Order: sequence, then structure tokens, then C-alpha cells
Amino acid sequence: MPYTPIHCSIAYLSRAIRPQISLPALIVSTMAPDLEIPFLYFFTDGQQSRLVLHSLLGAVTLATLLSMFLTVCVYSSVVSHLFRIDYSAIKNRCRISWSMVVFCLIGNLSHVLIDSTHHEYNPILFPFSLNSFDALVLMNDWAQASVIIPLAFFSLLVFFIVLEVRKGTKDLWKRLLVE
Repeated sequence: MPYTPIHCSIAYLSRAIRPQISLPALIVSTMAPDLEIPFLYFFTDGQQSRLVLHSLLGAVTLATLLSMFLTVCVYSSVVSHLFRIDYSAIKNRCRISWSMVVFCLIGNLSHVLIDSTHHEYNPILFPFSLNSFDALVLMNDWAQASVIIPLAFFSLLVFFIVLEVRKGTKDLWKRLLVE
């Protein structure tokens, strides 16, 4: 969970490739699967921290719906309030559309697949199996991979933030969170 924001690097990479994407939808969806962690941890007394939203089926269904709901109903208000960005400018980028569904789906799947390269437990086949799917773990060593993968994505995130800062600080938060 402390590494959740590094998943946003996928949103910025996607925007670099295709500037017309819905950045808010991708930002929300790349982090949405981690919303289950505190709930699962609490309800299972620390025995489980990743399950439904970290599975392929959960990412495609529940996490995508959750991401769309959060993007449309919550993101505009929170980002507008916290970062003093014009609410209407954000709301325009957070409208329901078929492309938003696709971006939310992509963001959630990217999160699950990235996590499956470096976590000790990967429930990506849930509910069909509770076993960890470790075929994608980098070097077949989750301990090493849990250092390498987060560092790589953190570096990518820093790279995109530096690119935006170099454009100037005027409207920086709007460029990073909306456009």
C-alpha cells in the first residue's frame, strides 16, 4: 500500500503515448485495487491483504466499476479542493464514456499485472484459486523483485513529474492531475 502512487507512472506513460486519454480515470484506476488492502487486513486480522481487486476477474469487474464511480463522483471534488484547481475543468475530464470504461479497465489490469511481478502473494486467479500465481514474478524471487520493480516505477514517476516541472510551475497540479 505505501507504494500505491507509483502505479500512477502508468497513467503518465499512457498520456505520453496518447495525450487525449482521461488522465483522472487512469490515475484513479491504477490505484483502485489497493483500496481493498486496509479492509481485508482489518476483517481478516492481518491474514489477508490482497484478494478480490487484485485478481484478473476483480480488476475487470469490481475494480473497473469502483474506478468509474470514484472518477465521476469523487475525484473532481477532492482534487479541486486539495489542489485549488477549477472544478469545472476537472469535471469535464471525468465524464462517463466508453473510453473511460476502457481506461479504467486498462489502469486496473496494469495494477494487477505490475503487482504480480513482485509480490509474495498474487491472487490473480481468484475466485477460481486462492493459490498465488507466481509465474510473472521477476527472476522468480519476490524479495529481489519487490525492490527492483517499485524502484523502476518510482523512477518513471519521478521522470514524468520532472518533465512537468520543467514546463513551469504555473498550472502544474492541473497538468499532473487533470490534463
